[in-house]
Amino acid sequence: MDNRFSRRSFLGRLLVLLVVAFASSCGSGPLPPATQPQTTSSTALTATPTAAFPVTVTDFQGTSVTIPKRPERIVAIGPSLTEFLFALGAGDRVVAVDDFSDVPAEAKAKEKIGGVKPNVEKIVALRSDLVLSLRISDGSLERIAAQNIPVLVIDPRSLSDAARTAVVLGTAIGADGATLARSIDEGIAAVRAKAAGVAKKRVFHEVDASDPTKLFTAGPGSFIHELIEVAGGINVAARAASPFPQLSTEEVISADPEVIVLGDAGYGVTVEQVLARPGWSAITAVRTNRIVPADPNLMHRPGPRVVEAAETYLRIIRETP
Repeated sequence: MDNRFSRRSFLGRLLVLLVVAFASSCGSGPLPPATQPQTTSSTALTATPTAAFPVTVTDFQGTSVTIPKRPERIVAIGPSLTEFLFALGAGDRVVAVDDFSDVPAEAKAKEKIGGVKPNVEKIVALRSDLVLSLRISDGSLERIAAQNIPVLVIDPRSLSDAARTAVVLGTAIGADGATLARSIDEGIAAVRAKAAGVAKKRVFHEVDASDPTKLFTAGPGSFIHELIEVAGGINVAARAASPFPQLSTEEVISADPEVIVLGDAGYGVTVEQVLARPGWSAITAVRTNRIVPADPNLMHRPGPRVVEAAETYLRIIRETP
């Protein structure tokens, strides 16, 4: 887990964690350990069956999949999906996860089936009876389904998708997803209400600084952009043309964020490095020392801890002078 990698593959792994896609252009290999402590969901539920089997579930691609019996050997391909399964009380039924699934701690002990390209042969050999996956376009999921293994594509990319994921997964595995979904919706609404009384602040959320002249950030259409707005922030990249645009250092300086959130802090970027960037001393967040390291596992995954992520963002903005 402590292998080093190139700048190009650094971004590829971050985008996997951001659940943008498991793209074939990304690098391969393990991620370095995050420096922030990892927490488990506080909304873990018991796995009380809520549906009789067989059950037919419609996934995020609009595909209807029939699951003949309560799944007992589940494979999760995607860190957010792994977190959801544990939050729904089905951790003991998870037999394997992708290489990036590291929360909760119990997930680290599960069999690993690959990173951006899952090992189809291994998944089949594990006698999997349900595969849950983010969207993958390399044909892997089709090959798994051809082995008569139910495959559901669950690809949450927004706050509303997080609640929807809880419901869909709950139905698929025979657990109470509705309660978790309700707690997510109510929690986000509570954060939004609290933020209504907070002075809005300009926020720059740094996703990747491997190229110091072209910084990846979160734009409209991304889960992180939603978090910023729910917490009462103003995303300086709100007018970008893509969910994860690159901004030049000049653009960041011109936007003059009042808060800088380091979503790449877990991968080696420090406050001291940001303070030393040429020209950044003119930025309000730098002058007032409002550069905040953030746990990427919490802030970059639309999983069952989205309310905790929103509350964390609200606290960051509230504490800004």
